[in-house]
Amino acid sequence: MKKHTGPYLLILSLLVSLVATQITSCGQSTENEMEETLQAIYQTYTAEALAAPQVTQPPDQAPAEASPTETPPPTPTPQLIQPGEPGEPDRTLEDVNSSVRAEENRGIGGDKFLDSLYERPFTSEEMIYQPDLDIITVDFAPGDDFFYFTIRLFGKNPDVWGLNGVYGVEFDRTLTGRGDLIVLAEDIGEEWSANVVTVYADENGDVGGPKPLIADAGFKGNGYDTQVIMSGEKAAFARVDPEDAEALQFAISRMLLDDPEEFLWNAWADNGLKDTARFDYNDTMGPSAAGSPMIDHDDYPVQDIYNLDNTCRLPYGFDQMGANYRGMCISRPSAPEPSEPGVFCYCAQWCFTSADCCEWACISQ
Repeated sequence: MKKHTGPYLLILSLLVSLVATQITSCGQSTENEMEETLQAIYQTYTAEALAAPQVTQPPDQAPAEASPTETPPPTPTPQLIQPGEPGEPDRTLEDVNSSVRAEENRGIGGDKFLDSLYERPFTSEEMIYQPDLDIITVDFAPGDDFFYFTIRLFGKNPDVWGLNGVYGVEFDRTLTGRGDLIVLAEDIGEEWSANVVTVYADENGDVGGPKPLIADAGFKGNGYDTQVIMSGEKAAFARVDPEDAEALQFAISRMLLDDPEEFLWNAWADNGLKDTARFDYNDTMGPSAAGSPMIDHDDYPVQDIYNLDNTCRLPYGFDQMGANYRGMCISRPSAPEPSEPGVFCYCAQWCFTSADCCEWACISQ
């Protein structure tokens, strides 16, 4: 146990010095008187020091440290509703297969620049075919909480092996031809993930310009201008199809779309411009600048709009037959039977005059 007498002894020393100074300067006291005075002062302050409160400290215990300012815990990230497994497809959208004439560095049809319909999974000018950008089919399967889309591509990219594009599903919930929300994903892995997905909306309604989908030369808008933050029941996920490594899947919650009763949708595969702020692409340039994948076209080959494939739109919530919405796929019959072995028939041109109409073309494989 240690007594804290230090402050008192310090005061004592100062007083002694003061008295000694006064006595010396006055010269009126004897040496004995000075000694008696100092002794009295010492006894008085020693007694006060001994009577002072004592502060003790338990043995082997370090002095308490001041507790640091505690950092408040981070705000937890809202949990997203989780997808399940897609059911059987309700609809399957079939797109043009550009691999048929890919070795000849040309497309076979389905590209309509003026109508914002692209079939050009080819590099600019050289027309090198990109199988990971060629959409073949898209399955659509509505579920209780999610809409599921499976985009099947012709194959993986042979140069940089994999699915290297930005893939997406676009929605037109107003049935006007004007896209109002697009869900995109890239660097897609094997498990459902929301981290690879980005969602954009068009807050000012200028996607497509004055005439949605139709080329409006010289129109300058900002396309999809707002990123949508996912939370709770508003969520979207993407993954590689566990049963097909050349396909990818989207799970898009109904609430992310504000639980619509009907809409139009289409699919995208893009490794060219990759800029939804410029939608629709055909408003930003003319057909000559964009080029064409058709070898007999004046604007062949593809130029500034390249490495790109999209589809026409299928409806949800209403009957396609008899409907006439801009950008919607037109019903067409199955391809005619080839007249001889080794002949492949495809829809070279959809009719815009009536349903169940297509201009067919057949080629030898």
